[in-house]
Amino acid sequence: MDEIYIAISMDCERGRIFTHPNASGPEDFVASEGYVRAYFDLAGAYGFPVSFFLHPEVAEEQSELFLDLESKGGCLGLHLHPWKFGDRKYQAHLGGLSEEDQRAVISEAAALWQRSIGRRPEYFRPGTFSANDATFRVLVDLGFRGGSISAPGRVYEDLNSIWTGAVKDPHRANPIFRQRRGTLDFANIPLTHDYSTLENKNGRLFHRDLRPDYEDADYHKIASNIVEQIMEREPEIPMITMVTHNDHDYTDPNDRVRKNYDIVLEEISSACERAGLRTVGTTIDKICDMILGTPVAEDQFVHA
Repeated sequence: MDEIYIAISMDCERGRIFTHPNASGPEDFVASEGYVRAYFDLAGAYGFPVSFFLHPEVAEEQSELFLDLESKGGCLGLHLHPWKFGDRKYQAHLGGLSEEDQRAVISEAAALWQRSIGRRPEYFRPGTFSANDATFRVLVDLGFRGGSISAPGRVYEDLNSIWTGAVKDPHRANPIFRQRRGTLDFANIPLTHDYSTLENKNGRLFHRDLRPDYEDADYHKIASNIVEQIMEREPEIPMITMVTHNDHDYTDPNDRVRKNYDIVLEEISSACERAGLRTVGTTIDKICDMILGTPVAEDQFVHA
């Protein structure tokens, strides 16, 4: 193992004014454009392109922005919080919906995204990494070929986001059991975590990842632990995937989250260099190509 893939990503939400003052997302689309472009440029300085997962209303309002960033090396996918979407008739997180309702809301969201971007989305990330055992089947049936669905180790019962024991590295999804590898033509790219500590915040269990939003994170330790753990696992596709949202001012060098983002990018690069690994900036679509281009292992077939 002499190289490691780095996938920087951002979930792009509609403004809080349209949803809830405590929801993730920017104040408005004007502010968001500046944040998004700065985030993209800062990652680019390290040779890292960015994958953007767009809530349907973001795709509708800012298609020119994201098509421009795509032309410069970015990747575009669909992001969805059912309870935020459209007329809000689906008052649940994705994992709290039946297979039928998941199919309906993702279809509606994908249709709006398609009208805005000019093609159907092929990559998906659910809000709060909320999913259930029907989710991967639904996504395949709707034409998606991959995405970033899981947050291994997370247990947010109230958000229907439970990933205890889930696969930690890129893999084909399982048609009947979301935590296992499987045989589906769908590539799942988990969020990357430091598994050295399991934290509990108001009853929610999680491992730290490399999002720049934390107020008290030791990013040097997190990045170093992540690289060490990946080298110990020796996955077929070694990679680090990080995430944040479009609700902090990355144009302002004095913004707390912008400062953290600078540190995160540097610590990722430094941790890999110390381990003798060459960083390869990548996007979600390219990793999906790699996963789906590999034959399914015999032991992954489902036996009756």
